[in-house]
Amino acid sequence: MATGISTDILIVGAGPAGLAASALLSMYGVENLVINKYGWLANTPRAHITNQGTMQLLRDLGIEDRAMGLASKQKLMANNVFCHSLAGEEFGRVLSWGNHPARKADYELASPTEICDIPQTYMEPLLLEAAASRGGKIRLNTEFLRLDQDDDGVTAHVRDRLSGEEFTIRAKYMIGADGARSIVAEQLGLTMTGQMGLSGSMNILFDADLTKYVAHRPSVLYWVLQPGARTGGIGAGVIRMVRPWNEWLVIWGYDSSQGELKLTDEEATAIVHQLIGDDTIPVKIRSTSTWTVNNMWATEFSKGRVFCMGDAVHRHPPLNGLGSNTSIQDAYNLAWKLAAVLKGQAGQGLLDSYSAERVPVAETIVTRANNSIKDYPPIFDALGMTSGDDPERVEALMAARKGADEAAKAQRRALNDAIRRKNYEFNAHGVEMGTRYASGAVVPDGTPEPGFTRDAELYYHPTTWPGARLPHVWLDHDGKRVSSIDLGGKGRFVLLTGPGGAGWRAAADNVAARLGIDLPVISIGPDGSDAHDVYADWFYQSGIQEDGAILVRPDNYVGWRHDSAADDAEALLDAALSQILARDSRAA
Repeated sequence: MATGISTDILIVGAGPAGLAASALLSMYGVENLVINKYGWLANTPRAHITNQGTMQLLRDLGIEDRAMGLASKQKLMANNVFCHSLAGEEFGRVLSWGNHPARKADYELASPTEICDIPQTYMEPLLLEAAASRGGKIRLNTEFLRLDQDDDGVTAHVRDRLSGEEFTIRAKYMIGADGARSIVAEQLGLTMTGQMGLSGSMNILFDADLTKYVAHRPSVLYWVLQPGARTGGIGAGVIRMVRPWNEWLVIWGYDSSQGELKLTDEEATAIVHQLIGDDTIPVKIRSTSTWTVNNMWATEFSKGRVFCMGDAVHRHPPLNGLGSNTSIQDAYNLAWKLAAVLKGQAGQGLLDSYSAERVPVAETIVTRANNSIKDYPPIFDALGMTSGDDPERVEALMAARKGADEAAKAQRRALNDAIRRKNYEFNAHGVEMGTRYASGAVVPDGTPEPGFTRDAELYYHPTTWPGARLPHVWLDHDGKRVSSIDLGGKGRFVLLTGPGGAGWRAAADNVAARLGIDLPVISIGPDGSDAHDVYADWFYQSGIQEDGAILVRPDNYVGWRHDSAADDAEALLDAALSQILARDSRAA
């Protein structure tokens, strides 16, 4: 066994979760090393929908503009199209991801960032560069074998896949971001709930110019409903746009009980032509692969000094586009906590809040994605497509819905209702942005949790209630337009107050000095404040009096708030931060 190397944080896996963790830790000044079993990053586009929560993290890293330069913009994601084939009959569309006029304002009011489509083959190099440019290190062709941990750290046994040499890496903490077949999670013995391998799906990556069939109805996803589409898979066939309008990915189900599927290029081309509905279109197959639909999450994300994130602890189908977004948010939640502990600013107890906060998210998104699969059978039923139906019978039933009789009217109603139900997949803004944490790293203010005036899955309800994402409003700061979320981040806490909040500024200076942390205080209010509330949006959104205070965590979630000025402001703030950081308070 060769002499090992050491680092503060060892990250196993160079997917979106692992690389986001590395980029954040590097920005926070924490030494970290990523090891990846393979010779490079993702070689197929895989994850792609990039929601506003992820874009806010990229904004914090200072790479939002670069990300948007790689993205297919929101307007190109406008339609989710349901059709018999691209060239065949269209059954309906759903205006998606905030493109419906009634939803556009919801998305614009929720964040300074824009939802977009960034294939994983573009996202991972972007995150890697963000990490490496800040001092993060990556070692490729390095396979994780096993781990040992003690009270002081973790020893990972790894193998150089080029030389075959085995060596050790010693770290103070370790992150397992090694995907759905996570060896780290397995060795930790993390408890999992749910089921793996529910059905089989194939991916066919191909090049073809499909402009004439799609440019007039731009979309990321074209859902193909035809006999055979309900066998295995994710509920329907999919033609996914990777890059408009020449690079594509087909997702098609198969019966996984029949064993492993291996496709020739000829077989793959035939499936692609079947879904396009035009076999005269030249098609170049780039790759094929298979995968399984899963419904599983871990009930704990860590043991000792080892933490898991991403697909290692939540495994689900790609519906709703939640996978890589949730994985990256795992990293946002954990990275600042590890940094605070390593810098001596927080006690070990802070790390317990990682599982407490992220396990409920995992359960929510796994359940939501699998429920979206269950929403497809009503569409097939309304079209008369049941498993085993022959094409002629299906065509007759499809044609019958165009009639004027009562049966046709009922069929159209059933189809339209079923398609509209897919808003819970394509416009689930509340699922994407509405997470509210409850843990020791959130200090309740004694007020009840705000209710939901609209559907909690479809609509994001911004609030400064402790545990919620800091709401976005536009402000003026030194003559520049900034978002309220731009006031925080960068690995530091921030205290927001307003006119009459001078007592909080003095309190913050004293508490920050005692705890050894950076705690800027920003006053939001009329002209002359640190940030000018030019539209008075913060006045109405803050949820507190102008002389109150809101403590924002480094991940831009509200950690604590107080409604108004207080004679004991320092003691209140000290107690709140001490609880969040798992430190002894001055009062104790």
